Amino acid sequence: MEIMNVQLAPNNARLTCYLQDKSDAMPNVDIRPAALVLPGGGYQYCSDREAEPVALAYMAEGFNAFVLRYTTGMDCPLDKSLQDARAALAYLRQNAADLRIDPHMIAAVGFSAGGHLAAALGTQSEEKPDALVLGYAVTLGATWAPMGRPSEPNLGDLVTDTTPPAFIFATQGDTLVPVKNSLVFADALADHDIPFALHIFPVGEHGLSLARPCTSKGDLSKVNSDVARWLPMSISFLQDIWGALGVVSPRPELRAQMGGGKAGLDVPFKRLLKNPGAAEVLQRRLPEVVGILRQNPLLKGASLRQLAGFMPDAYPEDLLRSIDEELSKV
Repeated sequence: MEIMNVQLAPNNARLTCYLQDKSDAMPNVDIRPAALVLPGGGYQYCSDREAEPVALAYMAEGFNAFVLRYTTGMDCPLDKSLQDARAALAYLRQNAADLRIDPHMIAAVGFSAGGHLAAALGTQSEEKPDALVLGYAVTLGATWAPMGRPSEPNLGDLVTDTTPPAFIFATQGDTLVPVKNSLVFADALADHDIPFALHIFPVGEHGLSLARPCTSKGDLSKVNSDVARWLPMSISFLQDIWGALGVVSPRPELRAQMGGGKAGLDVPFKRLLKNPGAAEVLQRRLPEVVGILRQNPLLKGASLRQLAGFMPDAYPEDLLRSIDEELSKV
């Protein structure tokens, strides 16, 4: 393994790069996905417990990992920390070949304030990571008030169709960053049909990191076998989106939800209606369905195939096949 430190302009933030060695025995991992780890610490410091141990855990699953020690301090504006995160993401993409990573498979993995920074990178930055992993992340602006910082925007309000897919985990027992931070952000993702996984564990305090003895600082309350499942769960989520090292393929339904591939019967109405050509096909062939969707937007997350499954007599196979052919040409 190669470890190197890079100073990032303009604030001299430190990016530690953990690069696995190439091996002729494993040619499928010459190019790996990347985990950009953003430790928490209330923007006062970067927690060691949420830094290298997390990077090494992702490396064990086939990633190259990068830990960003972004600018912190009570007088440091959060915009400066976001500037560091943007610089780190740009560095990874610009140097992807040398770092042996896929520039389109970069997950920002953040905890608490670092989770806020990851979510901000996925909502406020023009250049975004390809996925988010948010651990007990701050997303509600009012959460900062007890910490002596001015109120920030609610990041859920900044979610758009370009926000990347997100794996979110938190605990109901977290009294420092209430679980509503995760729930509201997930709801915003749902409104925009962004793929996400949300896991709320009933017990566990703030700042669990890996929730294992190695990150517990000797405190039994920081060990939680249930919450420790978040790491393999996040790996599964990322593999569902990207596939895995040329061996596992992405899940086709998630690809369709993300707007990849051709328009068709399995693509949610939300996506089809945003495509002018597909919207024209639906309006011409199924005007009554388009009218129903306008009256009840909650149905837009469904696909035409799902709708036909509930009403097979109204949508015979010949009709569906004909519409599918038209949509595939859009």
